[in-house]
Amino acid sequence: MASADPPVCRAPGGARWRASLWDYVAIVGWLAGLTVLGFVVRSWSGPAFVPPSPPLVAVDAAVLSMTVFPVWSYLTAGEGGRAGAAWGKRRAGLRVVDAGGGRASYRRVAIRNAVKLLPWQLAHIAVARLMLGVDAPVTVGVTYASALVLPPVSIAMAWRDPLRRALHDRVAGTRVIRVSGEPS
Repeated sequence: MASADPPVCRAPGGARWRASLWDYVAIVGWLAGLTVLGFVVRSWSGPAFVPPSPPLVAVDAAVLSMTVFPVWSYLTAGEGGRAGAAWGKRRAGLRVVDAGGGRASYRRVAIRNAVKLLPWQLAHIAVARLMLGVDAPVTVGVTYASALVLPPVSIAMAWRDPLRRALHDRVAGTRVIRVSGEPS
């Protein structure tokens, strides 16, 4: 008979990479669907559908609502749910837990994924503003550089930490563990 709480052992790096790749399959599927939808809408509406110069906040909100927010929701629903894992982590036999090894709350998981996806949102903002030519090159450069620097810093933190906690895990008070009896 299986215990309700898994033994708390750190997740092996290879399993975390596999879990990320599986989750990216789901994310790319969503983005591919958005791309197809965009082409369909554009073919029906023609070029007149695009406003001449949308307000910057509207561009940022549109990008957030169609790309980052659905991914954040997918990860948060899975990792905050009973399984403690989105599809990729479940396939790799991993679970997100709180610092003590218990079930992570939705609040912790929501914070974890907001920090995890911050570089993606920063990159969207930088590219959109570069394309629209609305911010100073230094502002765009710093925003984009931050998007490029944060992931390797987070990976380095996880690599050096005995519990393999990345930046988003440290901020949220979570960690990723291997579930006993599951493949790693």
